[in-house]
Amino acid sequence: MKRWAVVVLFTAVSIAAAQSVVPMGDPGNGPSKIPDAQLDPARNLPSSALESARHHPLPEHYIWTKADAVPERPDVATGWDSGSSEDLAPHYFRRVFEVASVPSHATLYVAGPREATIYLNGRQVGQYALNLDSQLGIRVYLCDVSHALRSGRNVLAIEAVRGPNVGTGAQDRRGVQFTHGEVLAAMIVPRARGLEAPPLVMSDARWRATLHPVAANWMTPTFDDMAWPSVDDLGGLESSINFFQWNADAGMYAWPGYDGISPFLAHYSLRPMRVEDVYDGLGKIQNASSLVNSSEADLEVTLPAEHVLAQNAPQMVLDFGREVTGRIELISASNSPAEVTVQYGESKDEALHGPWLGADPVYVAPRVTAYGPKSAFRYAVVRFVGGRDLHFRAIRLDGIAYPVKYQGYFESSDAELNKMWQVGAYTAHLCMQDDIWDAPKRDRGRWMGDLDVSGRTIDDVFADHFLMEDTLNRLLGPDPIKDHVNGIPGYSAFWVTGETQYYLHFGSADQLRTIHARLVELLTYMEKDLDQQHLFVDATHAWPFVDWSPRMHSDTPQTRMATQFEYYAAFRDGAYLLNALHDTSNAARFGHVADELREAAQQHMLDSQGSFGDRWQPNAYAVVSGVAEPDQYPSIWRNALSGVGQHLYHPYIITPYYNYYVVSAMAKMGHREEALSWIRKFWGGMIDEGATSYWEGYDPSWYKGSLFHRSLQADNETGFHTSLAHGWSSGVTPWLMEQVLGIQPTAAGFSQVRIRPDLVGLQWAKGAEPTPHGLLGVSIRNDHGYVTVVTLPPDVSASVSVPVPTGSSAVLVNGKSVPSSSAEGGHRAVIHLRGQGRYVITAH
Repeated sequence: MKRWAVVVLFTAVSIAAAQSVVPMGDPGNGPSKIPDAQLDPARNLPSSALESARHHPLPEHYIWTKADAVPERPDVATGWDSGSSEDLAPHYFRRVFEVASVPSHATLYVAGPREATIYLNGRQVGQYALNLDSQLGIRVYLCDVSHALRSGRNVLAIEAVRGPNVGTGAQDRRGVQFTHGEVLAAMIVPRARGLEAPPLVMSDARWRATLHPVAANWMTPTFDDMAWPSVDDLGGLESSINFFQWNADAGMYAWPGYDGISPFLAHYSLRPMRVEDVYDGLGKIQNASSLVNSSEADLEVTLPAEHVLAQNAPQMVLDFGREVTGRIELISASNSPAEVTVQYGESKDEALHGPWLGADPVYVAPRVTAYGPKSAFRYAVVRFVGGRDLHFRAIRLDGIAYPVKYQGYFESSDAELNKMWQVGAYTAHLCMQDDIWDAPKRDRGRWMGDLDVSGRTIDDVFADHFLMEDTLNRLLGPDPIKDHVNGIPGYSAFWVTGETQYYLHFGSADQLRTIHARLVELLTYMEKDLDQQHLFVDATHAWPFVDWSPRMHSDTPQTRMATQFEYYAAFRDGAYLLNALHDTSNAARFGHVADELREAAQQHMLDSQGSFGDRWQPNAYAVVSGVAEPDQYPSIWRNALSGVGQHLYHPYIITPYYNYYVVSAMAKMGHREEALSWIRKFWGGMIDEGATSYWEGYDPSWYKGSLFHRSLQADNETGFHTSLAHGWSSGVTPWLMEQVLGIQPTAAGFSQVRIRPDLVGLQWAKGAEPTPHGLLGVSIRNDHGYVTVVTLPPDVSASVSVPVPTGSSAVLVNGKSVPSSSAEGGHRAVIHLRGQGRYVITAH
């Protein structure tokens, strides 16, 4: 696809060739008509679709002044320092270069600064200042410089002010500098606008830069810049995974040849499922249906003048039938350039009235392929604002996906539940991009609380190692640990529990050893937040976030209480991991801290009703973590969790994120039927409202209709800010695996597993979980008596709890009586299985 020298980026990942992309459904059908197996258009991708097979990373580099570059290693006390975001002092850059002969066309591209003045051979050729209201982050400025180039020696000089801050949480110095706007990219291409060619000059280590130019003629060819330092070279535009986070590079789509995609990601093409709201304006759109069907005809657009106002321009809305990740691809069949704008929306209302990235201009040179910015969307508004007689061979999605295989699965007698499972899996897959993000639209970044839920989905369905390990590692950050994960105490706790879940699923001792020292440092740092009574008091002055719910995202008694329970789980799990590493002294130390946290919670946090207040979140995590005693479950149920799903309106919202812990707590307390009823209302409610991926925030009582997106709430905001594909909302998928199939690993790498299948009123259910030893399958049917089938891979020991009829005296495995123990008041029997085989279990 692109050009010149190959640069090795990050760790490569081997992905076996798979089947071709599943074809989409009938273009006339709505999203609810897409078969579950076809919901994910990137379900099977061939190795030839990998970015590393299609695209050579660009040779242009990001540069900055050395004097205020971010240091290579963070300061132990304060971490990386990128300088004040209010520092808007100018920075000065120069590059001397040679041109053998002046081309007929030459286009200058500059990206990074919020404002810049550009000189070529002492002559001002460009000046700009960005509108910082845009979410695009770094953006591209361009101009024609053919008139200012000379044969022989040339000097390109730029006065620039740092770009806008975009995102947070980068864990390497290049990422910190990039997201804080301290980067510059520049090149001159000997072609007309939008066309690619090897640059005549580009930003790289050969530039010089200073904060103090001294002489007023610093931009002229006669100025001697030998006293200026060399630039700080941050590497190629596509050389770091941290350049692709937080929408920071969203505006780089206008840089010729830029993909900004990690080499382990893959591409796929998807036509719109339908074209809607075709509006001719003062022009004419013909053959719009060719965008949906594999027609020989081109899309034709006729404009009355070379440029038209947006309100008079022809436009149309493309509907891809489900949430997708990627970018709009426009393939020109014209002999003249086209200017269009694209607006993305996860809902149609957002695309038309509040696109997150705004209305983004795309210049399509004659007979080339151009792209819009990367994002997540379902709808795209395409508006034709420049050109005359335009022809397009296609306008479609260039999908961007992490290649996975759906290994785990779930099916039952309830088609609605099956769809919920599929939508949860797809939601998590959408978030697997340049690492595992909270969401592919907003924030496009790593958040540990989100990963604690989406990571369980990924473990259960995809059994991914590379992206999970990379994300966990980057979230924890480099040694020494000097801050909470994402700046949130509870997210530090979730890092430990998330690492534990990953270890229980896959048992990688090598991966565990890589985080040993930093795990100890993190738990030691977390200890600073505890007072002498072993209560969480936020002594590090971080952000005590629990959930986007009133009094749950600031330093309040409810937030401190829930964080106390999260800390208990983290110190308990940390001790488990340290024992696995044979670090018995630290395991004993942090295990003792866990005990103290639990005792302090029992002593100081129980109310007179015997529960932990009346809020769902703290009570749920008290149960999930094990802080709550089983004899306290009735009080917690009566005073807090019995109200879950019982009232259409309730005073406190809860996100799908913490709802996973709520329904898990309900199941642990023996209220699976009530939990499943709430799941049908909550996750099922999103699907009933048209969701093809789960939303960041939701409540069944919120407005339903074409403008539903405006009423959604999350992230302390409302409306289009709320993401419609959020990994933390995928918890229904692991819940069905854990509570219906009943599969929960209890030792490293699924060497031991507890299996407690529960139909919860269903007629039958079946599924499988990927393990390092192979698929572990469970099916259960109630047809005049329960029949449970467990399929174990090698080297797995299972404790299986099966339902038994009243008065049952024998449990049979493959027709033979086996020893069992009575459980749950005689309603269940527990047997033990070990080794590869298919075990049919009945009771008589």
